[in-house]
Amino acid sequence: MNNPNDFHFTPTSISTSLVNVPFFEDATADYAPYYTSRNHGVTEEKAKSQVLTELAKLGAGSILFEDGYFGTSDQKRYGYRLRFMYGGAHGMIRVAGLPIKNEHTNKKIEAIKVQALLNVRDWLKSTVTSMVFAPNTDILISHLLVSPDSDITIADHIRSQGNIPQLTSGAKNE
Repeated sequence: MNNPNDFHFTPTSISTSLVNVPFFEDATADYAPYYTSRNHGVTEEKAKSQVLTELAKLGAGSILFEDGYFGTSDQKRYGYRLRFMYGGAHGMIRVAGLPIKNEHTNKKIEAIKVQALLNVRDWLKSTVTSMVFAPNTDILISHLLVSPDSDITIADHIRSQGNIPQLTSGAKNE
């Protein structure tokens, strides 16, 4: 019989998964669903309402959609900053639509924003479900702001530090 201490994993290659964001015009349903939502009668207001419903199920309140874009003037990604309150703390979720290659019409921009909202709605729906099957799951915590007057979420802060702060046991050294 093998010694359990000899049975360790040695990676032969390190692969990192990097998400490649397609242009709106190149999106396919398997990678970026809902690119034809507007053709099926889903308006921006209806998509916002559905996002509000799911956030409320998670316990978020005072929800505000800040309309705008992410990126630079060369590479705009239209969308929102969703501001909310959760457990007495301020939070924010970034909702960025796919970038556009050409023809920045209001109709296309709205289609992009609806697509982004519906994908976030689905993510929030799955979060509600995960709370049913994985008790104490609390995805909104990572979206809370480190201070009410900043745009830095807890997840942003951890990512910028390059590690997760180590918690102590709470026992005081004597």
